[in-house]
Amino acid sequence: MPTCLRNHSLIEEVKAGKGPIYMHTQKVLDTAEKEEIGWEDFLDMTISQAVVWAAQGIDPKEQPSELTTSEPYIMGSHATCSGAWASGPEDCAPSDYQWGYNRMTTVNGLFGAGDTIGGSAHKFSAGSFTDGRLAGKAAVRYVLDMKNDAPHVDEANARKLEETVFKPLENYRIGRNEFVAGTVSPNFITPLQGLQRLEKLMDEYVGGYSMFYATSEPLLNRSLELLDDLKRDALQLGAEDLHQLQRAWELDHRIVTAEAVARHTLFREETRWPGYYYRADHPKLDDDAWHVFTGSRYDANTGAWQMSKLPVHHII
Repeated sequence: MPTCLRNHSLIEEVKAGKGPIYMHTQKVLDTAEKEEIGWEDFLDMTISQAVVWAAQGIDPKEQPSELTTSEPYIMGSHATCSGAWASGPEDCAPSDYQWGYNRMTTVNGLFGAGDTIGGSAHKFSAGSFTDGRLAGKAAVRYVLDMKNDAPHVDEANARKLEETVFKPLENYRIGRNEFVAGTVSPNFITPLQGLQRLEKLMDEYVGGYSMFYATSEPLLNRSLELLDDLKRDALQLGAEDLHQLQRAWELDHRIVTAEAVARHTLFREETRWPGYYYRADHPKLDDDAWHVFTGSRYDANTGAWQMSKLPVHHII
C-alpha cells in the first residue's frame, strides 16, 4: 500500500476518535541485531522518530511510541518527486529535460541534489549523498569548462547585497532598546516570531495537521494574503547575533518555499496525494491530467509567479 494511503487510513482513524496511533517496535526489535538495524533504518529514513525516542525517554525495544503524520507543509522528493527544475543525466534524460550539465538548475552554475531537485521518491539519505556525488562531479566539470570565463562582479550590486544580508543586524541594533514585555518590539520581529506565524498560517490554511491536511481555494487564497503580510513584516526582521542572522535568512527562504507550496496546491485542482493533502473543493483525482509536473517560475523583481504543466516521461 502506498505511503500516502497508509497516512489516509491513519487520518481517518484519528478523525473517528480512535487515536492515538501506536507503532509497536517492541514486537519486532526483539534481538540485539534487530535493534541495531532498527536504529540504523530510522536514522536513515526518519531521523525525527529517533529524536522523539530520545526526547521522551522511550526505549523502542521495550515500549510502543505514538505515530503521527508530520510533513505536509513543504514536502521533498521522498514523498512527491518535487524540487527545483534541473537538467537530467545525459544517458537517459529526454531532450526537453536535458539542456546542460547533469543536475544543474535553470540558474547557470547552481546544482542540486537530493530533495533539492526531487526526481525520485526513494532517495533517502543514501540516495541523496549518491545524488550529491553525481551533482558534485558535474559541478567540477562545469568549473573546469568555464575556467577561462572569469566572472564579472558588479561592485555596486555586491555592496547592495551586503547591505541587504546584514540588515537584520542593523534593525536589531537600532531598535533593541524599545522592547515591550521582554520580547515585543515596535521596530522589528524576531526570526522565531516570523517562523511561528509561518507555521500557523501554513497549518491552518494550506492543509496542515490541525486541519487533517485539507484545504480549498478560499483557504489557499487567504494564505497568500497572510503570506504577503508576513513578507512585508519580514523586511523588518531583527537579529541580535550571527546565529539569529542565519535564522532570519532561513525564514526568508522558507517563506518563498511556503508560497510555492500554496500556489502549486492552488494550481492543481485535484486531491493528488490523499493522505498528504486534500483539496476539499476537488476531492477526487483527475486521471486525465494526473501524469504531469506542475512547474512554477518566480520573478524576484516583480514578485509574480508563472504556473505551468509539464509532461511526465515514463523512462522505465
